[in-house]
Amino acid sequence: MSSLQEIAARLKSANNILLTTHIQPDGDAIGSLLGLGYALRQLGRNVTLFSADPVPKRFCFLTGAELIVSGELPGADFDCVVTLDCSDQDRVAPVWEQIKERIIINIDHHPTNNLFGRINYVDEKASATGEIVYELLSVLEAPLDPAVAAALYVAISTDTGSFKYENTTARTHRVIAHLLEAGASPREITPRVFDLRSRTAVCVLREALNSLEFNADGKVAWMALTEKEIKLCGAGDEDLDGIVNYAKNIQGVDVGLFFREKADKTVKVGLRSHNADVGKVAQALGGGGHARAAGCSLDMKLADARKTVLAAVEQEVYQ
Repeated sequence: MSSLQEIAARLKSANNILLTTHIQPDGDAIGSLLGLGYALRQLGRNVTLFSADPVPKRFCFLTGAELIVSGELPGADFDCVVTLDCSDQDRVAPVWEQIKERIIINIDHHPTNNLFGRINYVDEKASATGEIVYELLSVLEAPLDPAVAAALYVAISTDTGSFKYENTTARTHRVIAHLLEAGASPREITPRVFDLRSRTAVCVLREALNSLEFNADGKVAWMALTEKEIKLCGAGDEDLDGIVNYAKNIQGVDVGLFFREKADKTVKVGLRSHNADVGKVAQALGGGGHARAAGCSLDMKLADARKTVLAAVEQEVYQ
């Protein structure tokens, strides 16, 4: 495993840097991308920020969000590529063929990371990739201004469920304290990220709740949406974010699941738990993530995906 000092030295010596993150980016992905990118630009580096998928609307208020390029990767002779919050190369599949021969610096906190970079820094104890970026900025001696602080606050607060998940540590709160001192404002950030939802998001949540089911003793709950149901609501990826937690947060439930049929007829599965290791389940099914929050995609019909995942989850819950 490489060190943050080695990564800092590489970034300081590079003139043209590409920062990228995973498909369907979440708050940790966007916050880490903006936090590191903005800081590197202040240090005089030429930085391109790229996300294969667009920035979710609720993160567009962050300074520099409009500078993130999405869709097609701009052609450039990058000295190095930094992947943020990506557990494997499939998470950057749309651009992998274009970047795989570059010097890849892989910065992540997922325990399922397969160390696909030439330089790898994976800290499983970090609550979020944003927490690692904060430490990297300290090594770089980069200024921590309000814009960077806000981006990293979003990264960490979203991946800890607003500091509710068990990955929240004393270290996490020490980092957050420094971000607050640097100008991050929970009053401005929290409503935009956690509270406000579009009518479309509420509509699709209603459809998901109508599909709610439980296993025999109620320890596993799940919801499922077909592609048709999602289209009828006019919902996109962002509108589906967080739905799985409504299944997990029912009294007596240990594991909550959300099955989503996609346009290509594959099924995306979100897994959340209080105690069971759903990361192990997801990894066995070709996905990955953390012990209490994970996901996978299955190339099968929705009904078959439900049976396959439920069998694997129940084996983990009742072992």
